Amino acid sequence: MAEKADVIVKIMLNSRKRRGVYLFSASMCLITAFLFFLSGFLYRHHFPGFHLSILFTIIGIFLLCFSLWAIYCLRKSDYIGMIVSDEGVTDLSTGYRIGTVLWTDVNKIKIMDDLENLHYKYLVLVVKNPNQYIMQEPTEIKKRSLMLKLHQYGSPVCFSVRALDCPFDELCSIIISRYRSVRGNEALIITD
Repeated sequence: MAEKADVIVKIMLNSRKRRGVYLFSASMCLITAFLFFLSGFLYRHHFPGFHLSILFTIIGIFLLCFSLWAIYCLRKSDYIGMIVSDEGVTDLSTGYRIGTVLWTDVNKIKIMDDLENLHYKYLVLVVKNPNQYIMQEPTEIKKRSLMLKLHQYGSPVCFSVRALDCPFDELCSIIISRYRSVRGNEALIITD
């Protein structure tokens, strides 16, 4: 007997997000080069701001390396922003590293207004174990951000289309149809 094939939907990052990363990298390259030449000029002419310009140059080099790493990661992932499968949802567009949100962990799906920008909506996956997803994030600042989302929206797992090349209605239909196909009649969808 043949098994049911896993349906995988890949949603790409929008071009604005892609261009933003390249523009940031190019600007960091220019700023770092300027600071490098500025520190050389200040050193040759014995100006007192030499040490400060060296510090800024080091910070610029660090930011340049960070932006090049971001470009490498985007190219490696083929600019995929979100993966929706029969297993769950993996969001690659936000920078949070909570992994795949399993459908078995999702109690309900809510559609809510984004409290920071009312032009956007959030698709909120209310999970039965929110702290597990928060603790998967390695950085403390992002953990705090996920905690705030938990308090504001009822779950740390919130999706918007800010960085995705997909309209919100299409994202909703993709996620809700996958959720209903996996969970069946027990699927609970709430809209505001």
